[in-house]
Amino acid sequence: MGADEATSFVTNASLIVGGKNVPAGSYTLFALPTATKWTLIISKKTGEWGIPYPGEQFDFARLEMKVSRLPSPLENFTIAFDQAGASCNLKLDWETTRVAIDIAEKK
Repeated sequence: MGADEATSFVTNASLIVGGKNVPAGSYTLFALPTATKWTLIISKKTGEWGIPYPGEQFDFARLEMKVSRLPSPLENFTIAFDQAGASCNLKLDWETTRVAIDIAEKK
């Protein structure tokens, strides 16, 4: 999801990401885009440098992301968290595509 160092995802609380329970801990995020859908991969392996992807044996979860169109093209790839009440959305924006997934603290 990022250039050079792989994108780290560290949480001190247990979360629900796209309906999947994710315990507190350190993870690496990868995205698998296709023409019809995007998949968020939460990997248990951390400390990667760029690619290659370490492999499915390290996957904690593979989650389908919601795909939508941006109103205008975005030149730089952007990762953002937008708070929505007690939860947030992880958003990935690039060119004319936005993909998102809901994240909430597990109660």
